[in-house]
Amino acid sequence: MVFKLISIRTQKKEILYTCKIAIVGGASVGKTCLFNRFCFNSFNFDSSMTIGLNFHSINLPIHKKDAVESVPNKFIVNSIFDFGGQDRFKPLIPKFLGGTNGALLVFDLTNPISFEQLKFWYDQLLEHAEGSKIPKILVGSKSDLLDSSPRDKIIQEEVIKDFVKEKELDGFFKTSALKNCNVLEVFKELNNMILRYKNTSYVVS
Repeated sequence: MVFKLISIRTQKKEILYTCKIAIVGGASVGKTCLFNRFCFNSFNFDSSMTIGLNFHSINLPIHKKDAVESVPNKFIVNSIFDFGGQDRFKPLIPKFLGGTNGALLVFDLTNPISFEQLKFWYDQLLEHAEGSKIPKILVGSKSDLLDSSPRDKIIQEEVIKDFVKEKELDGFFKTSALKNCNVLEVFKELNNMILRYKNTSYVVS
């Protein structure tokens, strides 16, 4: 895996760790919108399907969890991979997932088929990303559509809870890239889990 303890000083920034984060799920579930909101704080209503994958690196500030005062300019680098969910890209999955340190399993809260597809992506994480050894968070996207969607299309809370328990996932977040709801929170939580998995003394600021 690519998680590393390093110390690079550049323009008064000290990079202590790097990690690879994979965003996986079926086509059109909102992975790219989640990616764009977190990386660029942008949202595009006309977002097209991802061709292959999107990639971007972003720094998050960290500090020692027992520190009385936060020491500025220490960072963890997120290398974030947003993978296209279409069938034609599935042969690329082994290379795409190799070295992953943490994953977001994304489904559309108003699309039952997208929830069913999670089993495939979970299995891919186990096979190609040492999935049993990395933190995995379930993400229900498009929460802004819940009030306007037919009830029979909405994934019920109990079904979600059962999936999280069955697959031993590390948490669940409802997000809306459109409303910028819980996007930063889910990435910060995943980073903190990655840091804990590696027995570091740091947390995201």
